[in-house]
Amino acid sequence: MINWISDKTEKNNRKVDFKNLCQIMNFVKQQKSNDEMIKYTCTIFDEYKDILSTEPKLLKDSLKEYFNESFKIDGDLLSSDVILSPSDLNAYFTIKSLNKTKKNLTIIYFDLHSDTYDYNDTLWKGNSFSKLMKEGYINHYVVIGVPKGKRDKCINDTNIELRNRVHLIDSWQLFEELEKIKPSNIFISIDVDCFNCRKEKYTSVEYSPSTILYYISNLNFNEINKNNYEQKIKECIFVKNELGYSNYYHTGENNLTVTMVIGIINNIKEYCNDKKINLGVPKATPYFQIMEINGYDYGNLSINLVVKLINNLLKEVNSNGKERILKEIRKNV
Repeated sequence: MINWISDKTEKNNRKVDFKNLCQIMNFVKQQKSNDEMIKYTCTIFDEYKDILSTEPKLLKDSLKEYFNESFKIDGDLLSSDVILSPSDLNAYFTIKSLNKTKKNLTIIYFDLHSDTYDYNDTLWKGNSFSKLMKEGYINHYVVIGVPKGKRDKCINDTNIELRNRVHLIDSWQLFEELEKIKPSNIFISIDVDCFNCRKEKYTSVEYSPSTILYYISNLNFNEINKNNYEQKIKECIFVKNELGYSNYYHTGENNLTVTMVIGIINNIKEYCNDKKINLGVPKATPYFQIMEINGYDYGNLSINLVVKLINNLLKEVNSNGKERILKEIRKNV
């Protein structure tokens, strides 16, 4: 079963007003600004304008159509083959539900962010994993994908009592780190922000350059002039929200590809089989989840990403030394 965990963020689907976007960006280009952010926005527009000119489908609808009866909304977690979620905040609830007995659990997380921030105790998307650690549902937490230049800040923003159990590493360090941790159970989370979303033009993800263009497309063209256009464009890059603001400048420019992540996870599967480590939490439960997928999918590129991950990772799983074959997905991408 492909289990989609619904979330309130699904109501905030971002469909670009392409005609209005073109009007605004053509005006901006005519101003020939030397501002780096304005030039960056013009570059993003040129990169994405062809794909944004097409009519998109909601990713959720495409996945439902693709997987047919295998696709369930808010199904039973324990009966799932893979968990899909529009928000990484849902990781708090899925992992907590899968690990009710608080088994010794190591999370291997692919993401651009650590999600272990300690700004407050109220649950939000930035502290879902640190709260799971505080509450005893996660023992060790290994993150692949946080840029080296941001790792020290992430650790400094993590509760001091958790820091020795948060491991921000490069992929080549993974098995050396696991040898130190000596896990008995491993669960894998994939936040699609970890991929090179700009190059691959994934639009059904939060940290995509297309998000900037979406906000620009919602500006009132008649209210834009030579005196205010730079400020208005920058407000679409640094977007105010309930947490302060979201920064979309140079977002989605990461090094991981879907092929690389599939290769790493297949090596994890072999490692777990060799070391008699349980992949998943209880027996015969999902061993990975894919998060931060939602919204309009231009060019069907985002669904190709999700299906490729699922088709490659659900072929064969070893659980407690016994081979567990999960049903093949009926199509290939």
